[in-house]
Amino acid sequence: MGDYFGIFKNNKLVAISGQRMQTNNFIEVSGVVTHPDYTRRGFAKQLITHTTKAILKANKHPILHTTKGNPAILLYKTLGFQLTRDMNWWYFNKQQTLI
Repeated sequence: MGDYFGIFKNNKLVAISGQRMQTNNFIEVSGVVTHPDYTRRGFAKQLITHTTKAILKANKHPILHTTKGNPAILLYKTLGFQLTRDMNWWYFNKQQTLI
């Protein structure tokens, strides 16, 4: 886990963004969340920009992942992120028994 940043309004945390997975060359922008009462005010843009600048200052490449159809994709593109590949996600079904 890396650093996380937040925006407070009236002593209430209303938006966050941070860094999670890290490799030798990359750091993931993660945890981008805005309280529903505070959306459409540019907080996510401000926080992603701040997080991305911190990653670049560390001489790493900022990356992020999301699902198709996520409305935030437009924001990510506006900030300079580009789709590099589609990925398959595998999950463990807890109902199945391990061998």
